[in-house]
Amino acid sequence: MSIPKPVVRRRVAGVAGLALAVALGLTACSDESEAETESGATAESEAPSEDGASADAEAGSESGSESGSESGSGEAVSGQATAEAAVASWVTAVITDEPADACLVMTIEGPDGTPVAATPGQCAGGGPEALAAQQGVSTLGPSFTPADLGEAPVVEAAGATESGGAATFDGGQITVDGQSLQDIVVANSTGVAPGDIGIEVEAAELEGRWYVTDMNLSFG
Repeated sequence: MSIPKPVVRRRVAGVAGLALAVALGLTACSDESEAETESGATAESEAPSEDGASADAEAGSESGSESGSESGSGEAVSGQATAEAAVASWVTAVITDEPADACLVMTIEGPDGTPVAATPGQCAGGGPEALAAQQGVSTLGPSFTPADLGEAPVVEAAGATESGGAATFDGGQITVDGQSLQDIVVANSTGVAPGDIGIEVEAAELEGRWYVTDMNLSFG
């Protein structure tokens, strides 16, 4: 008799929830035994189009994303001009271990519980947003990094499903140096087949800028 695998869903809000979501998701996938992996789990975190966009760790992408979340004057800015640029910048920051940059293209929970943009001060300081971004980035980085990573990784996001000012990219629509994020995560995991992991990164537009608002991880 076939018994369906249980699916557990957990949702946590904003930048502050990233580290918890990662702990419930990719880390468990990489470190647990194969028997534990087969039980299946889903973790969802509130994180942070016209053309595909790419983010370069050193110089920024040709599509106009601000590398390192900085303006032309060198001042830190929040968000990106497109959903593609926001997702590409976020993944680049995770891979290159730049938590402040990742934080700047993510939302946090506002006073009324709705997502708001994280400020440069919140992302660069020692507050809860900055600390959560540091923990989340340091945990996600190894899972998002391909074995043959270039000196300046090129991250691209394209082909999102869009609806009502939001865009959703699956793991096959985000690439790092030409490899899909889906394949990279599987390669960096143990006891996991390609079809066992589902990845979605969601972005939304706030006041004319795009931010990563959700990262959904499913296992089993």
